[in-house]
Amino acid sequence: MSVWVALVRLFAMEQETPGLAAYQRVAETIKREIRSGALSPGDRLPSNRGVAEKYEVALGTAQKALSALEEDGWITTTPSVGTFVNSVPAEPAQKSEDLASAVAELRATVADLSARLDALEQQR
Repeated sequence: MSVWVALVRLFAMEQETPGLAAYQRVAETIKREIRSGALSPGDRLPSNRGVAEKYEVALGTAQKALSALEEDGWITTTPSVGTFVNSVPAEPAQKSEDLASAVAELRATVADLSARLDALEQQR
């Protein structure tokens, strides 16, 4: 691949994920490939070196990106076997449930405070 093509790809990746460290950009790109179906559960990812070459980053950057993906449940690495795509993690749904619970608690608190305010105003 020419240097020009490599620079264009790097620029495109930075435009899609501005403000992120290089390893985060690689991780986000792989997540997007999983979400889009370009990578399916059970698919084998390239080695660390292969990821570094594909995304044109340093080997350490590729390793850090894969470690972050594994920590978040997107991939599983088995030594001497390989790195494989998991199903899309259910974490976003869990976060939605947590947010819904927090909103319900806030609504209850607002209702309680409103009732207390009404009681104080009636005492005047």
